[in-house]
Amino acid sequence: MQKNFLRFFKSIFLMDMKHLLNKVFILSVLIFFIASCEEFQTDREAVRKTISEMLNGTIGFEWFPYEYSNYKPDSNICKQIDSLWKIKRYNFIVFVNPSCNCTETEKIFPSVIKSLKMGNVPDSSIFVYSMMNTSFSHPFRNKINIKSLPSCFTEIDSSNAIYYSCLDTLKIYQVKYPGKYRIEHILATSLEK
Repeated sequence: MQKNFLRFFKSIFLMDMKHLLNKVFILSVLIFFIASCEEFQTDREAVRKTISEMLNGTIGFEWFPYEYSNYKPDSNICKQIDSLWKIKRYNFIVFVNPSCNCTETEKIFPSVIKSLKMGNVPDSSIFVYSMMNTSFSHPFRNKINIKSLPSCFTEIDSSNAIYYSCLDTLKIYQVKYPGKYRIEHILATSLEK
């Protein structure tokens, strides 16, 4: 009888220990995910990148140097960008998803930067922000509504929050006038505003 009681007690104790360990494991996993989500939420901030970082193939932008070197902007339009920028001195704000394997990101983003650089717009007037999606926080969040990545805006009047969306305009022009306008045309147009 005593032997049966010990066996019974031992089986209950082991069962309770098993449930206890399961509960501890589940609780640990839950705490880990909660902590991970909180950390993820605080890291949802766009990171400013320099053009030289991207040209050196920084992590996430390994594709950038190749696409940048392959894009050949219209040199006449780049001369217009140069002369217009010397008058207006507008800033350009660009938002990009760094490791997106999207054709649009890998083609249009380097062409924006190459066109601006060939138009002699200094790096100090080109603000590039790396972000995984449009909901990331960035310094212009109260002034600019980012609909998709990449996005490029010409800052016409920051005090009155007037920004020209270059890539949205390019998309409209590509539908209205297929094959007629490239990004450098749109960048030059934005400098005429």
